[in-house]
Amino acid sequence: MTSPEDLLRASGAPFKLHEHVPIVGRHDAETKLGLPTPMMLKTMVFRTVDGTFVLAALPVTGRVGYARLARAAGVRRDRLRQAAPEELRLLGVQPGGASPVCDADGVVIVFDASVPGMGTVYCGSGRPDRTIEIDADVLIDVVKPRLAELCQ
Repeated sequence: MTSPEDLLRASGAPFKLHEHVPIVGRHDAETKLGLPTPMMLKTMVFRTVDGTFVLAALPVTGRVGYARLARAAGVRRDRLRQAAPEELRLLGVQPGGASPVCDADGVVIVFDASVPGMGTVYCGSGRPDRTIEIDADVLIDVVKPRLAELCQ
């Protein structure tokens, strides 16, 4: 599996990498990074009962609607669950570093409909001690996610 940073480099997309203390969760992101909260994207990792990963990227202050995400991913709600921290290694990412940039086979990536046009955003790099800064529309062009109203 290729790291999110290497995937972005290979695509030629312009981005910046910020190194910092390790973070896990929204509170750490808001208090330890010193980055503007309205521009932060969190990536939540889910699995279906058949083992498929679903990545949901949304503003860090948003709450994902599981039924909405399931619909966007094309699965029934009762067949979708949040991935356990130890499952993240199967995607080559660490807890606190989940990224919407992923080349693993069969992964479904869904961005909240609010992401296009957000301008500069900050998202996970695969590691909890690095954050990617990138234009949201460039990120969408590279990732080619499904877009849906995910936030409740």
